[in-house]
Amino acid sequence: MTGVQTCALPILYVDDLPMSVFSVDLVDFNLVASDKADAISQLAKKVVDAGRGSNAEQITEDVLARDAMGTPQVDGVAIPHARSSGVSQSSVAIARTPGVIFDESEGPATVLFMILVPNDAGDEHIQILSGLARRLMDPDFTAALHTTNDAGQLVQLLENGNE
Repeated sequence: MTGVQTCALPILYVDDLPMSVFSVDLVDFNLVASDKADAISQLAKKVVDAGRGSNAEQITEDVLARDAMGTPQVDGVAIPHARSSGVSQSSVAIARTPGVIFDESEGPATVLFMILVPNDAGDEHIQILSGLARRLMDPDFTAALHTTNDAGQLVQLLENGNE
């Protein structure tokens, strides 16, 4: 690493067992979407297919409603996020794409992190968003986002930081 201080993103505890917001089941290195609604819908289906949600349509609706207020995007990385009744377990779905427009002024996003938390999760999504934003300041981390093709390696990088 370049000496940039990074930290691991939060590990949640469910019934006193550590539960990551990340999973190899939530990574898609080849997402092809016609627009942001399609990208969000595909990632919502991934969350439901992974057993972390029950209603992909509700998740999509909630993320698009939150997106209407703006989606953080920096250097081609967009971070749509929402609380949703369609989510049963806090999760971050990750995708690489040839380019999806979330904000016309920012240009296309080629990496997506969709942060989802259940409605009763308090400020958990803010903690995840904050941790991810800190990580995105590390050029080695952002390079790995664009180059790794191993979902397990990416999840480990997100969970462990420099460790």
